[in-house]
Amino acid sequence: MKNAVTVIGALVLAFALVCGLCLALVEPVKGKVRKDYSKAAVKLVEDTVKSGGKESVAFMVPVTDALAVEGENGETDAGLDKLMKDMSSLSLEHESLTLLGILDIPCINVEEPVWDTCSVNALRYGVGRYPGTVDIGGDGLCNLFGHRQIGDLDTKLGSIQYLADMIGESVLVTTTDGIQHRYRIVDTLYVTDSELMPYLDPESFDEETLCVTACGWGEDPLTGKYYPRNTEFVVVCKP
Repeated sequence: MKNAVTVIGALVLAFALVCGLCLALVEPVKGKVRKDYSKAAVKLVEDTVKSGGKESVAFMVPVTDALAVEGENGETDAGLDKLMKDMSSLSLEHESLTLLGILDIPCINVEEPVWDTCSVNALRYGVGRYPGTVDIGGDGLCNLFGHRQIGDLDTKLGSIQYLADMIGESVLVTTTDGIQHRYRIVDTLYVTDSELMPYLDPESFDEETLCVTACGWGEDPLTGKYYPRNTEFVVVCKP
């Protein structure tokens, strides 16, 4: 009897360990899938530019909450069962997004596709131009939004706060028409949601300006200062 209890206990422990391992792999699996789509979108832009360029390019991405990112509408993981269920829809539900180009920030190793929308689904696979801001390279403000996603495999803008210590570094945007727009970082700042409006209004800047924005709440990696939720980190760039 004692041996039977020991065996059962060992089996239960082994099962728990397997389940725990599977759950630990949930985020890496989600991150790998998202990153694969982002890389494919970047490759499509590169191929389009090599072939002569186009004003914009369509690209299909999955629509499933299995690929939701941390902080997205208070998203929390429901575990392995929900992941497997949602993953089954990957080949069924897709959305066509418009690609505008590639965002490249060499000093923090960022290379992401730029979408012509900031929809929840688009920001899972790259960064998006905020609606109403000007086209990339136009006079006025163009704002590109992305997730910070610290700790995830597909870091997106995970290191963006380090740009506070990199004034003067280059930010490049290559559009699908083959033009490379070159910028330098002139300022970085933390703003609350209520203070963000000047960085969403295309007329806030008279001359060409690019802002790259991500969530800024949590501990600043450079100063250690803590910023509350509903705080954004904005990188201001000029040609």
